[in-house]
Amino acid sequence: MSNHSENSFTRFLSGKGFYFVLALCLAGAGAAAYLAVETAPDAVTEPEPQPAPITQPGDHEEWTFPQFEEAAGSQPGVAVEKDRGAASSSGESSSRQPSPAQQKESAASEMPASSPKLSLIQPIDGEVFTQYSNGELVKSETLGDWRTHNGIDIAADEGTPVKAAAKGSVTGVRSDALWGYVVEITHPDGTLSSYCGLAKQPQVKKGDDVALGQVIGAVGYLPAESLMPSHLHFECRRDGKYVDPMSLIGK
Repeated sequence: MSNHSENSFTRFLSGKGFYFVLALCLAGAGAAAYLAVETAPDAVTEPEPQPAPITQPGDHEEWTFPQFEEAAGSQPGVAVEKDRGAASSSGESSSRQPSPAQQKESAASEMPASSPKLSLIQPIDGEVFTQYSNGELVKSETLGDWRTHNGIDIAADEGTPVKAAAKGSVTGVRSDALWGYVVEITHPDGTLSSYCGLAKQPQVKKGDDVALGQVIGAVGYLPAESLMPSHLHFECRRDGKYVDPMSLIGK
């Protein structure tokens, strides 16, 4: 090639000819790519991405899963059985609920039964000539001192039968230096009655159960009140404290 031709080609490339050739190359490459895609087997076209939905406040509640009861209720027959069970349970609950009167009776039945009020009889028929002093000091004619009189004195001749003032259990039989032979009986309510100044060999012993009016002994000798007329000294105690026997007799 001559120098003139080389210079012409060089000027062509450095001028608009370069761009023309470049455009032809790009067009050829694009056509080749198009033909390759169209002729490729089982071409897979990916879906265009969709924009995410706009969520408004409260929309998430529509997507919560149903409760187990709701899911079961969608099955045939389950909702009916559930309703029947609920009605049956409600009926049983109402039938088991006691009325106020029944509740009061039940509470009363659960309370421990109180012992019947103790009522005594006079151990012997006679005049009560010395009263219970209720803690006040009185002059003892026999001992010559001042002391409380913790019972009552009932006039009676020696040998007069002495009766149990109420039913109970004999919890003591003893001989006392001041009060002679003494029998003690504990009654159902816990009251203790003491019969002082009995004759020897009382007719009951410790552990015996006695009935109301049962003879337990006889009037005998009473050392602490020997200068007084023949009598029975009778005492009562509750919770370890002396009480007036007359407040219990015939009540």
